[in-house]
Formats: sequence, C-alpha cells, structure tokens
Amino acid sequence: MKGSERHRLKENELTHVLGDMTARVQENRSTLALVGGLVLLVLVVGGGYWAWTTRSENRAQMLFGDAMVIVQAPIQEATPGAKPEAGGYPTVQARAEAALAKFTEVFNAYPSTDAGIAARYYAAGALAMLGRHAEAATRYQEVVDRAGANSFYGRMGQLGVVEANTQAKQYDRAITAAQALVDNTADDTMPRDALLMELGRVQAAAGKKAEAKQTLDKVIADFPESPYIDEAKKMIAELT
Repeated sequence: MKGSERHRLKENELTHVLGDMTARVQENRSTLALVGGLVLLVLVVGGGYWAWTTRSENRAQMLFGDAMVIVQAPIQEATPGAKPEAGGYPTVQARAEAALAKFTEVFNAYPSTDAGIAARYYAAGALAMLGRHAEAATRYQEVVDRAGANSFYGRMGQLGVVEANTQAKQYDRAITAAQALVDNTADDTMPRDALLMELGRVQAAAGKKAEAKQTLDKVIADFPESPYIDEAKKMIAELT
C-alpha cells in the first residue's frame, strides 16, 4: 500500500474517532452537566457546612468563655460601707446559679460542639454544688452519651455520674456506674486502683459491707504500691 493511501486511511480513521467522540459527548451532555452540577453542589454544601460548624464552634467558645468568667468571679459578702467588687457575687450559691444559667445557654444553643459538651459538664458540676444531685447525674450522663465513654469528658462524666448518684443516695445506679468503669479494662487512662477505691467507697456508703471489703481487699492485693493502700486499710477496719 502506498504511503499516501495509508496517510489518507489514518486521517479517515482519526476523523471517524473524533466524530464518534463528539457524538457521544453530544448524547451525554445532559448527563455530564448533571454530574458537574452535583459535584459543584457537593463542594458548595461541604464548604458551607465547614463554615457553619466553624462559626458555631467559635460562637460556642465565646459563650463558654463568658461562663468561665462567672465561675472565676470573686465571692464578696455584702458588708456595710464596703464598695462591691465589679463582677463579684455575694455567695458561692449565687455564683453557681449564674454560672449554671450561662452554661445551660451554651449547651442548649450548641449541643454538639466541643464547647457545648464542656458546658454541659460544668453545668452538672454547678448543679452538684447547688445540691441538685439527681439533676447533676442526668447532665453527667448526657456528657457521656454525647462525648463518648472513652473521651476525656466522657471519662470525667462517668465519674460524675458515680459521685452525683452517691450524693443523691441512688446507690444502685452509682454502683452500676462505678462497676462499669472498673470492668472497662480496654481503657487504661484511669488508674484501676483509683476506680476500685471509688467502687469500694460507694459500696460502703450503700451499706454493702461485704462487697466493699472485697473490693478494698483487691486494691491492697493487686496494687501493693498504690497511694490508696492506707485509705483502703482504714476503711476495712471501719467496716469490720
């Protein structure tokens, strides 16, 4: 075959391929436009969501900061002739009430943000300070549910659940929560001897002397170097 004929055949083949590609693009133009539109929509929505979550977290952090200012405000009892200090509160209870209101505002408005979770935890602490232990236990449990049991606030929330239920004399709930912490061997961030001591204290408060003694004996046997040894021995002596 002559070179000129081969060249002409290649040109015809190229023309055919290009024509076929053009036809396919024309046929699929609406599909391509739809896909392109969807990709653009995903980018816009994703960018908008990121901006919204960033704004929400920033706003939540600002409100949380305002609440922490209240927590750190001075206590100044009213005295005749004394000039009240700016931002002060007459009693610890008054300061706790003000802080509780502010923390509640934060976690109600921004419940899923980091600041919202922290605010819920501190609100539980304020409730406990005000003697509202059953409510405090509920707030602490909400912290665990939202933050996750193995997160920092989740762990602190679980300890809060134990303490608040103990103070509310809901001993069965407190023991269940404390036992769950002891049984969570996958989490080694909290000292096991400390968790056993907490369980022993709750069992003792509930009047479960045999169970408490067994738990405290475990502290002594399994953790001979524990800083809780003396306390455990003292509690055992009191229980017998």
